[in-house]
Amino acid sequence: MSDSLPDDVSLSMYAIGEPRNNDLRVVVVEAKPASEPVQGVLGLATPIRPDETCRAYEIVWSGYVAYNVRNESYFRAEPGEALGGPPLAVRTASAYLAHVRASTFATDDYPGVLTHWRLYLEWHCLDVVGVDPPEIRLMTADETAAILAEIG
Repeated sequence: MSDSLPDDVSLSMYAIGEPRNNDLRVVVVEAKPASEPVQGVLGLATPIRPDETCRAYEIVWSGYVAYNVRNESYFRAEPGEALGGPPLAVRTASAYLAHVRASTFATDDYPGVLTHWRLYLEWHCLDVVGVDPPEIRLMTADETAAILAEIG
């Protein structure tokens, strides 16, 4: 698994879970602006949703230390944190990493050098602390078609 996430599209979370104890699996799907705006409560809006040209990715962190999912509506950047950029950002210092260090016995000595990965998605912000980087796999066309069929 050596694929990477694209920088130029929006991503939406399709699934999150633990396929094995203490391994985290996240499936994300590309989403694109719809061709026609819709009338919303606040006026015209352009929905962002997957279509038949979108791809899906499986992201797996093996042996994570901690993870947290936030509603993106409540996301607040930390001082000095740049917004925008790639959907998967790596942090070596953050409030979440400090929280994990303070609330667990995990250290850079055991289980190893701790890193914070932040995954920015359309509706979610996912924070993962662990030692090893995630493995990212571009899902097959059949797997993606099944996901798109399910989410309609």
